[in-house]
Amino acid sequence: MTKQDNKILGISQTIDALTEQRRRWEEGTYAASNEELYALLGNTLDLYIKVRADVGLAKAVSSLMDTYKLTYNSSTTLSVKIVRLIFEGKEREGKLKQRAYSYARVLTVAAENSIVGDTLAKFIIDHNGIEEIRRVGKTGQSEAVKVKQNRDHAEAVLVNEEPIEAVPMNEQLQPKDGSLYSLALVRKNSDGSGSIVFGTNNPAAVNTVLSIAGKNFKQRTTIAVQEAATKQSAQFRAENVERLLGTLDDIKSPATLQPNDAHVDQHQSA
Repeated sequence: MTKQDNKILGISQTIDALTEQRRRWEEGTYAASNEELYALLGNTLDLYIKVRADVGLAKAVSSLMDTYKLTYNSSTTLSVKIVRLIFEGKEREGKLKQRAYSYARVLTVAAENSIVGDTLAKFIIDHNGIEEIRRVGKTGQSEAVKVKQNRDHAEAVLVNEEPIEAVPMNEQLQPKDGSLYSLALVRKNSDGSGSIVFGTNNPAAVNTVLSIAGKNFKQRTTIAVQEAATKQSAQFRAENVERLLGTLDDIKSPATLQPNDAHVDQHQSA
């Protein structure tokens, strides 16, 4: 038996044990027992962490997918393969096939946050459950949180932002009580001028635009920082070149060359 065969056998045995744990959970009180599910996912996470650090084990997982006739392609992640092996099983009898991607996402996010099996249950609870973790991006923030942060950033920036154009605040443009902002729909006229043709203080519409503005302001800040860094780097390079040229001038100076010149003169005299 080759070394790779041993890896396939070892992974297969581990998968079988976890599949049996999954069967017991499903056949028991799985509908009401998050504790058992989190324990199962914790063991699955430990396997995922081990496999992703070993190319041979990762290949063994793919071999098992072929053996059990579970479909996958080049874009199928390792976490999805492992979850499908456990939650679909050899006979593909798993009742929660549709949740495989949610569970796989939990494994990926947990591993990225240096979570291990023993601490996974607390991680899931602290992050408001499996479905919430599935929805979050790499930043660990849900879209709702990012939208609110963009909106808050916009409101902070706009307090001191120079206006594009001053406009009269008629009734349609009055903000809701407690708000500073409303929306105006501007039409471009045939002569190139603009006219406000509609106004609203609808909170949902205002918040959407504030979130867009906040994201734009963050990008603007990022670009400014990058440009400043590029300018500073260029200045450093120019200073380094200047120092290098100065050093070369010192090396070529007559004072530096005098001993060699004297040696040449003596040789010529001889």
